[in-house]
Amino acid sequence: MRQLSRCSLAFLLFALGVSSGCQFFGQRGNLPTQYNLPLTVQLRMDQSIAAASLDYRDACGQALALPVRDALETQLKKRMGQVFERVHLGPGPSTGAVDGVVDTALGFRQVDVFIPRKANKSYPATVTLGMEFSYTDDRGAVFVSKKLQSAATGEVEARADTCNIGGLDKVAEEAAAKLVEGMAHQLGTATKIREQAQFRTSGDRGMMQSAPVSPATPSAAPLVAAPEAPVAPLPPVPGSAPQAAAPASAIPSGATQLSFRTIIRDDNQNHVLEQRESFSVEFEVKNEGVVVAEGVEVELSGHAAIVGGLKSPVSLGRLQPGEVRRVAVDGKVGTVADIEQAELICALRASSNVLLPSAKKFFVAIRPDAGAAVEVLSVDVDQLPSRNGKSTQPNSVGIAIGVGAFRDPAVPVVKFAAHDADVMGGYFKTVLGIPPQKVKVLSDATALKDDLIEAFEQWLPKQGGSQATAYIYVSGRAVVDQETGIVSLLPYDGTRAGASRTFSLARLQRALTKASVKQAVLMVDLSLEASSGSDPGRVVPPRWGQQNSSGEPDRVMLMIGNSGLQEAQAYQPGQHGLFTYFLLKGLRGAADLDKSGNVLIGELCAYVQGQVSVVTQTQAGNPQQTLCLPAAGGGASLRGISVTKTR
Repeated sequence: MRQLSRCSLAFLLFALGVSSGCQFFGQRGNLPTQYNLPLTVQLRMDQSIAAASLDYRDACGQALALPVRDALETQLKKRMGQVFERVHLGPGPSTGAVDGVVDTALGFRQVDVFIPRKANKSYPATVTLGMEFSYTDDRGAVFVSKKLQSAATGEVEARADTCNIGGLDKVAEEAAAKLVEGMAHQLGTATKIREQAQFRTSGDRGMMQSAPVSPATPSAAPLVAAPEAPVAPLPPVPGSAPQAAAPASAIPSGATQLSFRTIIRDDNQNHVLEQRESFSVEFEVKNEGVVVAEGVEVELSGHAAIVGGLKSPVSLGRLQPGEVRRVAVDGKVGTVADIEQAELICALRASSNVLLPSAKKFFVAIRPDAGAAVEVLSVDVDQLPSRNGKSTQPNSVGIAIGVGAFRDPAVPVVKFAAHDADVMGGYFKTVLGIPPQKVKVLSDATALKDDLIEAFEQWLPKQGGSQATAYIYVSGRAVVDQETGIVSLLPYDGTRAGASRTFSLARLQRALTKASVKQAVLMVDLSLEASSGSDPGRVVPPRWGQQNSSGEPDRVMLMIGNSGLQEAQAYQPGQHGLFTYFLLKGLRGAADLDKSGNVLIGELCAYVQGQVSVVTQTQAGNPQQTLCLPAAGGGASLRGISVTKTR
């Protein structure tokens, strides 16, 4: 008898990413997600959590402290238990084997409540909590390091006959729950943690720890069996149950168990399979038990263009206990009529005494040829290439800003903005080759107006110079003054009601002038709205050029993702803002239109404009006009800036 089992392992799924920075989590719109990652972790809570309290004043003005330790500890234990399969508590090294360690520490804390007098009355109160946390795997690699903040607003009750106020503890509990919910989301959707979880399923722990990769395996090619959907747990094929690797004691007498992992390597390493392109599927299979496994085979099925050129089944024969067998199958992509998503399923078969792991399913982007213009599937733009230790643009400086959440709950959120900035900051360091110490990333609660002033008017001049190129990226929301057309960014503490807490692009460009940089590239992905109180019948378009700044048009290249008064569109398949997604794609090499090996700013502009135009017209049905200044045919020195090298 032969057996066949199947489940899903995503390949080339829509992109996501997590990196350092500070984010702000607002109201939760639904029930918490249970990620159920098959990992065992140790949860370590800093002393700041054990002693956590909030300082406030009661109705008589007396200083009091509200303990929040229990609320935080309860939420941490509960939510980490829903993110990971097993959670051990303790301040020191774990006595047992763990896959990773989650360290937590309490950060910013504040109570905003004012009771003017003792009276039988309700008053608004806001509790803001911050937390720093990290995830370190069992080999000491830090997968996630984040700072978060959450705020909860509620009503507290005051009475005329007492100084006490009631209900503040409930507001604090809600703030703690939202804070830990944000932490759970970051950990549960982190690409590297989900990769680790995939390798831990079906007995892959033993392979990763004890079986070295074959020397014949190219180390430069990425392992492409890891990117997962943003919030879904590891998904089984419909109708089948997930199968975890059984412990040795659970394997029936006379039986054994196999585990395996699979990767796909395409010839040109762009993570898209093109017609007639050569590729290989590599397997690593291990006998986890103490009994010989007979008749082991790998069966391949799926899209005809992929499996038509592959040998299947692939025989591995007999595997001794503890033996690891590696095999690669070469193929060539067959006829492809159109750009589409294709499926490849890899499953093990063996004799009846063998417990089989779940199959691995890959979703692969295939297209007729490399010249196809529109990208329909993510190739995981969040997966940063490794740095070779040498900065290719040592004189350049980068600032990435993303504000998607705001202190004022009346300001609509901007989806993906903080994530956009985090990833772009990583691109500045790795893809563009800017020294890490000359890259600054500000997101959500770390992007106050004062933070922007410090970054552009104090930090930037110290990094710039006569030969420096400044790369500035901004994602979020902005208001357009309906008298002057000036575009002003809304920082985290900004409001739409007045200009006092905004930061104008004109001020940003003046800061670039004072920084004495040779040239600057300003990339903005902004949702634009008219200033508060303006006449709805009088629409003044955004003013992007700074005619009053002498010489500025010759030194600043503007790439504007959304040039009109409308919401900038998010690109759900790519898990980024639409304009930003294609910026990232272009920087990786897709914008090298003349195949010279260099991506020029002019090429990047043309590529992004074309992609955004096609996607918004054919998919979204809501055109979004991008803008590049200077336009094609002008500003040769700026449009000729070499941003990245593709080879």
